[in-house]
Amino acid sequence: MQSVVLGSLSLLVALSPVVVLVAALSLASWRQRTRLAEIARQVAVTDAFHAVLGAVVSPVARRTWWGGWRVTIPVPLDRPDTVMQVVDAACGAFGVAERTSPTRFEIVLTPQERPVPRRAPALVPARGESVSWT
Repeated sequence: MQSVVLGSLSLLVALSPVVVLVAALSLASWRQRTRLAEIARQVAVTDAFHAVLGAVVSPVARRTWWGGWRVTIPVPLDRPDTVMQVVDAACGAFGVAERTSPTRFEIVLTPQERPVPRRAPALVPARGESVSWT
């Protein structure tokens, strides 16, 4: 009886590195598939926006822990017509099954940052002098 238990225990100890390695590779493969799906969905949503509005917004699509999608979109909140077009384009980029289930699809609208105005570079008039480094 004791030899069976010791044999089983030694087999378990010998196989544990293999099991850990297979689990780590499976986890890495799952994460890579999830990330590629996020990238593909983000490209699809961005293309849908650009087809309707041009390069106005840039969404970020992420998977939630429960397998749904969360699309974060910075929009100009002071222009409701643009916001409505953005929401329509986001809904059009997802399938009917994802749109109808509240846990599968979520749109998060955030205020779009205003671009910082750039000043023209100040030109210094030349005084007729040349700079020499020698």
